[in-house]
Amino acid sequence: MPCKPQGSYMFVLGFGAHPMTHEYKVVRILYEKEHINRFKVPPKVELYRQGIGSWREIDSAAAPPYYIVEFMWSQAFVNGAVHCVAYDPSVVGGFRNLIVSFDMVSEAFSEMMLPPALAGQRSTCLSNKLFGESLAVFCGAEMGRSSCCIWVMKEYGVAESWTKLFSINLPGVLNKTLGFRQNGEVLLSTTNNCLISYDPRTKTMSNLWNKGEFILI
Repeated sequence: MPCKPQGSYMFVLGFGAHPMTHEYKVVRILYEKEHINRFKVPPKVELYRQGIGSWREIDSAAAPPYYIVEFMWSQAFVNGAVHCVAYDPSVVGGFRNLIVSFDMVSEAFSEMMLPPALAGQRSTCLSNKLFGESLAVFCGAEMGRSSCCIWVMKEYGVAESWTKLFSINLPGVLNKTLGFRQNGEVLLSTTNNCLISYDPRTKTMSNLWNKGEFILI
């Protein structure tokens, strides 16, 4: 286990593997509290390598000066790097969301810009997923919403290639976006205890779970 700080803190974990050696790695990004409603940036970063079997700290100067979203946080492992939604705390009175990635080969951080339609949204309503071999972002996982939209980065690392695939209107209030199924359908959960599979080709929905019972389809 990594060391535990003495004071209050929050953290997020990123999990992936070296694409050539297939060695598994875990990166822990830890934010120590410096005020009742504020955490220190840049965060402390630690890396665990399966081959070595121990944690080591990464130079704090290389850590991103952003907050990675901790509430219902998500990650996507694409192109040898783990990706998380983050926001810039230096933006006063607003949001500037972006994607922060950690490369499992170089063991370094980088950032990707989001399209304007997502950059100004509330950070907690964004989550990133894997769409085939591409990076995708769901927008809509926020209290009171009954719809969501899905964006995909068509060309990895090129911000101009972000493309909105489609929007989904739900019969209930959205609770969480879970990801893509192997058949290309989107898996979602609602606050009225439904697990829904949405087919973007036919624009139809199927209930997979409803009030504690599986619905076989």
